[in-house]
Amino acid sequence: MSSRGLLHHMIINVSNVERSSPFYTAMFRYLGYELNDSSYGEDYGYEDWKRWDLNTPHEISICQVLEPLKAVPHQRGALGHHCHIAFCAEDREDVDRFHREVLVPLAEQGLCAIEDAPCDCPEYNDGYYATFFTDPDGLKYEFVINPNHLLKKAAREAAF
Repeated sequence: MSSRGLLHHMIINVSNVERSSPFYTAMFRYLGYELNDSSYGEDYGYEDWKRWDLNTPHEISICQVLEPLKAVPHQRGALGHHCHIAFCAEDREDVDRFHREVLVPLAEQGLCAIEDAPCDCPEYNDGYYATFFTDPDGLKYEFVINPNHLLKKAAREAAF
């Protein structure tokens, strides 16, 4: 299988790496990432998280936003800001477990906000099951299982 076109790396700017670290540490560890490198400087900090089990580089970094942009709050839908990032779950129980073991404890500590507990989302697809949540800066994430992808992939392959 070719890795062409897959995500190589991504950088997410946060207002404060040390404040955001507990959120991203819990999420990324659950998703199979390992902390590869980090620095927590007064003016600039970062954490590089990698998946080593894939046959291609796959890294997500959180980086402290630079001055004078620290005062600019995240605004979902604004130019240059992501609307949300969705990560794949193994199955419905994986979504439930992530919510229970990762999100609920983070929310209780004030380190994330859960927008939607695990739920069916038929408006997206039959069987679409997800939980939606935000990091300390309000950046939105989703953990989802979408079985229709495999059904559509099988139908597409059968047509060829």
